[in-house]
This record gives sequence, C-alpha cells and structure tokens, in this order.
Amino acid sequence: MSLRPLVIVLLVSSFALAATPGCQKIKTTLGLGETVSDPAPGSPEALIQSVLKTARMNDEAEGWEAFVDLLHSQETASPAAMNQWQTMRFPTIRRKVDLLLVDRSALIYKLMDKREEGKDLKVFVQNSQSDMPSPCTLRLDPERGNSWRVFGSCF
Repeated sequence: MSLRPLVIVLLVSSFALAATPGCQKIKTTLGLGETVSDPAPGSPEALIQSVLKTARMNDEAEGWEAFVDLLHSQETASPAAMNQWQTMRFPTIRRKVDLLLVDRSALIYKLMDKREEGKDLKVFVQNSQSDMPSPCTLRLDPERGNSWRVFGSCF
C-alpha cells in the first residue's frame, strides 16, 4: 500500500473528528477551536460570554457593576483584589474585548482550549491580535450555588 493514500485517509479522518461536537481536545490539538454562540446556561462558556458582554457595555460604570456579579466570592471579599479588578483588570478586559470576539453584535467567540489546574479552570479564547489565545481563570464558587465565577485573572 502506498504511503500517500494512508496520509490522505489520516488527514480526512482528523478533520472529520475535529468537526464532531464534543471533540474539544482534537480541535485544540489541531488549532481549530470551537465557536461559541449559544452556550448552555451555567457553563464556563456562558460565563465567558457574560464577561465579554459586560466589557462591551457602553457605560463603563454599568459594565463594572454587572461584572462584579461574575467574580468569585473570594475576589469580592478582598478590598485589595476589588481595587485591582476595578482600576486595572476590568479596564484591560474592556480594551481587549473586541479582539476576543468573532462576531461583536452576537457576542460570539472562539474557545481554543480549556484546562483544569487544581481548583481552577483556565479557558483560552482566540485573540485576533495575538498568536496565543487569551486566558481567563474560572473557579466554582460554593457561596454562589457552586456556579462558575471569574477568579484571579481574566484576559
């Protein structure tokens, strides 16, 4: 058997698998990512979409108030962390938000990878101005019904 048909079969199989929903690791390995448009409520993907929504709000103060609700309770309990979020981190997210969206009007983004790191889940979103996707760290919050919340850093 010739090597060429085998290579073609392997390539076609790889792309077919990458197109199959639920094959995040294969898509990540191939650098394809997953376009997120209508995530399941309560999912990490839905939280990321909410972060992007708050960052795109025209009124920065209104966006900040909405963003605070997305932060982990350990973050909101720390005055120092809240000061950093309000003065540095949230303004940075606001500056980057359009670079993270595939479709700005529909808040569609491309999820490139998700990695569990201890208690944290790092979600990597494609950034149109970088070869590397931008990470956002999430953590389940027992004080908020064990829902996903932003923890430590985001974009």
